[in-house]
Amino acid sequence: MKTYCRICEAHCGLDIDIDSKAETILKVRADKTHPVSRGYACIKGIGLDAVHHDSQRLNHPLKKVGNSWQQISWPQAIEEIGAKVKALATTHSPRSIAMYAGNPTFFNFKSVMFVHDFLKSIGSPNLFSSHSIDVNNKLFTATKVYGRSMVHPIPDFDNTQFFMCLGSNPVVSQMSFLLIPNALGELQKIEQRGGKVVIVDPRKTETAEKVGEHVFIRPSSDVYLLLAMLNIMAAQYLPDLDQYDYAATDIEAFIAIGKEWTPERCAELTGISALSLRELARQYFTADGAVLYMSTGVNMGPFGSICYWLIQGLSLLSGNLDSKGGLIFSQGPFDAVQLAEDLGIGGEEDGRTLQDGWGKVASCFPSNALADEILIDHPEKIRALFVLAGNPVHSIPGNNMPAAMAELELVVSIDIYQNETAMYADYILPATDMLERSDFPISWTSLRATPFTQYTKRVIAPKFERREEWEILSDLAIACGASPFALTTCNALAHINRWLNWLPGDLRLTPDHILALLLRKGGRTTLKQLRDAPQGVPLPAPPVGLFLGVQVPTIDNKMQLAPVALMEDLSRLDDIAQRLLQQQGLVLIGQRERKTHNSWMHSSPFIKHKNSNAVLINPADALARNVTDGDIVTLAGNNSELQLPVKITENIMPGVVVVPHGWGHAASGVASAQQSPGENINHIIPGGNDNIEPVSGQAIIHGHSVEVRKVS
Repeated sequence: MKTYCRICEAHCGLDIDIDSKAETILKVRADKTHPVSRGYACIKGIGLDAVHHDSQRLNHPLKKVGNSWQQISWPQAIEEIGAKVKALATTHSPRSIAMYAGNPTFFNFKSVMFVHDFLKSIGSPNLFSSHSIDVNNKLFTATKVYGRSMVHPIPDFDNTQFFMCLGSNPVVSQMSFLLIPNALGELQKIEQRGGKVVIVDPRKTETAEKVGEHVFIRPSSDVYLLLAMLNIMAAQYLPDLDQYDYAATDIEAFIAIGKEWTPERCAELTGISALSLRELARQYFTADGAVLYMSTGVNMGPFGSICYWLIQGLSLLSGNLDSKGGLIFSQGPFDAVQLAEDLGIGGEEDGRTLQDGWGKVASCFPSNALADEILIDHPEKIRALFVLAGNPVHSIPGNNMPAAMAELELVVSIDIYQNETAMYADYILPATDMLERSDFPISWTSLRATPFTQYTKRVIAPKFERREEWEILSDLAIACGASPFALTTCNALAHINRWLNWLPGDLRLTPDHILALLLRKGGRTTLKQLRDAPQGVPLPAPPVGLFLGVQVPTIDNKMQLAPVALMEDLSRLDDIAQRLLQQQGLVLIGQRERKTHNSWMHSSPFIKHKNSNAVLINPADALARNVTDGDIVTLAGNNSELQLPVKITENIMPGVVVVPHGWGHAASGVASAQQSPGENINHIIPGGNDNIEPVSGQAIIHGHSVEVRKVS
């Protein structure tokens, strides 16, 4: 059977052998005939059968009784949780109920449709999600510049002649906010046709080993590289600004941002010589089709939002936005931007946290603020937390969540494994894995490099008592007291299906019915066509040059190049520059590894992990600390310490240490994860409000000072 993987944005095609009689998955392979991925898939995707059959999976609803777990029925679980939520909402406030949505939520179209609406149906604004750990800056900036959080231009790979990659390692993790299997192959094609690829990173990554020119850059300084490029553009490559009046506002104010940031000044900050900065700028501004691309390595630094903003403006003024060979605006099977406007989502939003008044981005409060919202002395503080496909105890930096979780009166975990967060739960509800549900990439419809879309039927029936998240949330909404007249998708389907249950036959509305309507309205394909074509269907190529000034979802259909919030955030640039110049010792950055995906692939019985994550360090820094390869060192920061082995490599620039994230699961409820060695790097990364980007709520994870000492 044909399907596709939903672990990351690549959405690689998979070919699955099934024993229908035994209801067993026999084999998962990369789909060699898939029209987009063409036989490409990573180890995580081809191991999904092991996840489906894993004996460590959650299979039945569980209730904590004393210090042990008791299996209960679904009706009992739903009824008891609903009663507790209604009591808390009545005694305190509906705001006392919150939800944290983890990364897999946004790769499940039914969860995407229901997660926001579940809380709205019971009257709470308190939705938190994992996207404020790694991509909030992009969502925020898109909202300010383009009017909606889901508007993100993507590279026109087929025609690009110059590609600069900042803070991304596509060989290991593909590309974020961009659906493109085998990103390395696309970058290599640029070189094969005579173009140029530049990888800018404090580490010579696996990508830089295989393609392009590598340029070392000091952590947290990417913003100064982009400012230098803006400065150079104004001095040497300034276009006729009148030609862009139709596309953007405040162009001159944007250009003025770079006035003080000369290449000579920025060279000292970035570690890239002024000569090299000028040469990079020359190559970008003179190429016949050029792309600036940034990902999590920049997102999770102190200026992720300003960097993404600068890239949008530089792309416009260099003629590389909504233009062949530059960044273009993909369409997908329906107009996702218009849909967002119709539904009133993805734009400016009301609502503030109780502590420090953080706003929402893409309907969610910053995850770094979650612990404070639980611990604050306030009558409406969070007292109940639903966790959907997430692990905030492990994933949120600062190590503040364990104390906060202990204060909650109700914790409900909806997941496939009993992770660290689920250990604090009062109830654990077993969800389906991706092979047990139909799906459609609704979060990524306008981010696909190839004009194409696909849908997958359910590969195999859910085992035991596993249920889809949308069904769980539907039943919980009614049990928690949602009004039949609350205008949300989750609430409407829940009540309609409740009434349909009284009629004969198997009558039920599902998210697939809503999807069918959206596709029919889009006019580019139908759900029937997608069901009949399990490897997907091609779509018309997006028109180039027709988005700016016409379809941009702002009041005047123009890019907003000087948003007030971003202009005000420029005031931090001088202070951070001074800190960079005065920074002593070692600076920590993260790393994603091919066999893991954030915190949850350590449970897979298919993947054999190495002995531990390690501290990657430059030979000069190791010598100064009398450390040799393989030594155990203490890594200290945030008033915490970890002990890890050292790996010495010249692929790390001096003054920087790299530690892969996602490790350290001793507190998990999954035996294989418990036995996996390594440490959770988030424990020594400071969290809280002092380490949140002020404008976007993005957690600042990279660039913190740490100490490395050899263990005697």
